[in-house]
Amino acid sequence: MKALEVSHLQVNFGSRIVLSDLSFSLAPGEIASLLGPSGCGKTTLLRAIAGLLQPSAGTIRLGSQLVGVSSVVLPAHKRQTGYVPQQGALFPHLNVARNISFGLDKKIYSKQEIADITKEMLALIGMSGFENQMPTELSGGQQTRVALARALAVKPKMILLDEPFSALDAELRNELRSDVVALLRAQGTTAILVTHDREEALVSSDKVVLMRDGKIAQMGTPEEVYESPSSPSIAVSTGDALVLDAQKFSNGSISYAISPTVNQDMPSESGFVVIRPEEITISKAGAAGVPATLIQLDYYGHDAMLVLKIANDEKLIRARLSGAIDFKVGDAVSINHQGPVRYFAKM
Repeated sequence: MKALEVSHLQVNFGSRIVLSDLSFSLAPGEIASLLGPSGCGKTTLLRAIAGLLQPSAGTIRLGSQLVGVSSVVLPAHKRQTGYVPQQGALFPHLNVARNISFGLDKKIYSKQEIADITKEMLALIGMSGFENQMPTELSGGQQTRVALARALAVKPKMILLDEPFSALDAELRNELRSDVVALLRAQGTTAILVTHDREEALVSSDKVVLMRDGKIAQMGTPEEVYESPSSPSIAVSTGDALVLDAQKFSNGSISYAISPTVNQDMPSESGFVVIRPEEITISKAGAAGVPATLIQLDYYGHDAMLVLKIANDEKLIRARLSGAIDFKVGDAVSINHQGPVRYFAKM
């Protein structure tokens, strides 16, 4: 059984269509990221799944239960979904313990059971002993952890996270994201993460849903959307990418600025190729390859990004190298492309 099935979903804001004919599904325990630019409909989709927005058309199912159609919507508090908004949105007048236990129905759970669940959640997020702290006394990362514990305390079928790490600095963001993903996987919780961060989407997910203008532009595993993007724009949105003019020939071969071979036949079609910077190799001048000049070198420690210029070509080539860098700005070098040729015809 699928944990979530969204089928032909449409959401309108007045006369404006925000989501259009959108369909996808998740298996139990699967983590998906919604990735796309601002205004593409990511948060709208999340809120529709949560029950905070009513669909204009289509259906939403959680397991076998139909929870959202244009005529009937199961209220958010009955969907067994946990929602973690940006910056946690903790209740400022409640301490940590009461924030975590807020969603636990006192008609179902005894006072002792609520205390036990709260204690379990605090241990789960690594904040035992913080029961009486107020939200204003917590760091941003701690507030996000408490918001996650509050969502998990009610044992939801699914967790919905709306850019929960966006307000954190890079180091804390990476650490907390890793902890949260590990926690969700340990709990076997199905989850959806809304993010603008392509690296966050790739590292956190079993499935990446790339959205454009209220529709799904591509969906697949992180490896699929990175290695086999459906368009040059999708390639750029999932990682650093070079988009180079290309010519395709009748025999199927493709020529571009740094192609390893040159075809003498007449081209049959014009298009583009997409290359990842890590697929560019650099050798000393005179070696086999395309002559180029190194014009910029940005060193990051774990790797470096090199910017190169080919003679008589305005397009700059970016190459990512790891390990020791044996080149300096101004060096004449030879470059090659060693990787898949992702070709797209011009529309």
